Amino acid sequence: MGCNKDCLRCKKEYCTNVYRESSRYCNRSEAQKQYQRDYQKRRREEAKANGLCIVCRKKPRLYGSKCYECYIRQKRHDRAKYDGNRERWKQAGKCYFCGNDVIPGKKVCARHYEVYVRNIKNCNDHPNTIKARRRARNELQILWSGNKKCASVQTHKTDIVP
Repeated sequence: MGCNKDCLRCKKEYCTNVYRESSRYCNRSEAQKQYQRDYQKRRREEAKANGLCIVCRKKPRLYGSKCYECYIRQKRHDRAKYDGNRERWKQAGKCYFCGNDVIPGKKVCARHYEVYVRNIKNCNDHPNTIKARRRARNELQILWSGNKKCASVQTHKTDIVP
């Protein structure tokens, strides 16, 4: 049974893909493979030291270690790969982010649930969130008081103190 991909480095033992057997990389000795890995690592480090993209080694890097085009290409690849996984995980009742078992009554696993709770707590404690709540509360109080003229003036202010 094949993996239905034209892969050169297929690691599946049951794959009958012809590219696997005829691949130059797979037919090399372990010393040759190690040399190739070290060579590629040296080239990436050299490109990074010169301020070039580590993928194409032609353009200056802008996003981490990659140029704009390589960054976009990688994002599209990742999005296509993980969106497919996420749809399968969602249909199977697994965690949306990692595919692990979910907490009963939730849509995410224990690890990601803790991250959500921590982020909500950090957001609630942030000064801008507290300021926005005060502003919304004051606007509602003005509107409930029935003073329409005052409400239209007060809603445009940015810093309303309780």
